[in-house]
Amino acid sequence: MMKLLIGTTNKDKYKEMKYVLHTLPFDIISLADLDEQYEEPVEDADTLEGNALIKAKYYAQKTGYVTLADDSGLFVDALDGFPGVKSARTGNNADERMDAVLKKLEGVPMEKRTASFKVTLAVYDPKKDEAFLAYAETKGHMLEEKQPANNGFGYDPIFLVNEFQKTYDQMTMQEKNAASHRGKALSKTKYYLANQYRPKHAVVTCAVIIDRDTKKILLAKRNDPHNPHFHEKWEFSGGGMEMGESLSGNLIREIQEECGYTVNIEKRLHEIGVFDFHNEEKNYSYQVYLIPHLCTIASGDGIPNDEEVLELQWFTLDEIKQLDLIGENKIMFDRMRGEIEKEL
Repeated sequence: MMKLLIGTTNKDKYKEMKYVLHTLPFDIISLADLDEQYEEPVEDADTLEGNALIKAKYYAQKTGYVTLADDSGLFVDALDGFPGVKSARTGNNADERMDAVLKKLEGVPMEKRTASFKVTLAVYDPKKDEAFLAYAETKGHMLEEKQPANNGFGYDPIFLVNEFQKTYDQMTMQEKNAASHRGKALSKTKYYLANQYRPKHAVVTCAVIIDRDTKKILLAKRNDPHNPHFHEKWEFSGGGMEMGESLSGNLIREIQEECGYTVNIEKRLHEIGVFDFHNEEKNYSYQVYLIPHLCTIASGDGIPNDEEVLELQWFTLDEIKQLDLIGENKIMFDRMRGEIEKEL
C-alpha cells in the first residue's frame, strides 16, 4: 500500500488529519514513524501557502513519499492580523502564545475581538513533481480569558467559532472536523488524493441486515459534513473493496468498523447497483458497483464509528420507503424490496 507522510511533529495535528483521511487507500504515517529523523525545514515564506509547500516538498524529497503538510495561522482583526503567519512561532508554547494574544487584546470589547483561523494544506508528489494546495478559513471571536484545555491544542481554548458558539477546544473531534479551517481544507484534500490515487471504479459491498423477529432492517445515518449529497442521509452499511479482499471478508470488516456488529452473511441479493458520481466543483468522477448481501447479526455492541456514522436504527420496509435515503440506496431498495420481503 502506498504511504502518505503527514509532515508535522505536532501529535495532535497528526491525529486530527489521520482521523479524516484514514479511509483513503494509504498507509498514513507521521515523521515519528520514519527510520531516519530529519531537521525541520526553515519556514521563511511570507504566506501560509509558501510555508506549507516548503514543508511538503522538503519531507517528500527527503523520503520519496507523497507528503501532506500544512501551515495555519490565527489572524486577529483588532491586531492587524497578528499573530498571523507567525502564529506557531509566537512564544515557546501554547500558553505563552495565548497569553501574548490576550495581553494585546486587553480592553478590546467582545464585538471587536473578531478573528479568523486560516490554513493552507499542501500535497507534494516527488515522483510526479506535482503539488496541490487547499485553503480554508473559519471565522470567530477571541475570548477574554483562557479556558481550561480539554481536547484542543494551540489557540483552540480562546477561539470561539461563530457558527457553533463553542471554542475548538470544547468540540468533539467530529464537531471540529465539520467546523474547523483544517477540517474544511482536509475535505478538499481528501477528494484530491482519492481522485489521484484511488481506482476510478469502486466495488462496494453493502449489508441488508435483517431481524426476522421484528421484520425490520438496520440502516445507518451517514456522517459526511462536507458532502451534502450524503450527509445525514440513511444508507445500507458497507464499504469499498481493498486490494486482496473477498466480498464476504470486506463486508464483515466494514460492518464491524462502521456499526460495531459481526454479521452472518446469508446470501448475495440479486440486484447489483451500478452508479456514476460526478463532482464538477472538486473535479472528481467515479463509478460504483454496489453489491448487496442479506445478513443477520451474530454479535457485537452496535456502537457506531462516529467518523462515518451518526446513528443506527431499525426500520420496517414501509418506514424505509419514507426515509431520506442516499439516492443510489433508494433506487436499489426499490428494486430489491420484493426479494427482501420474502426473507423476512
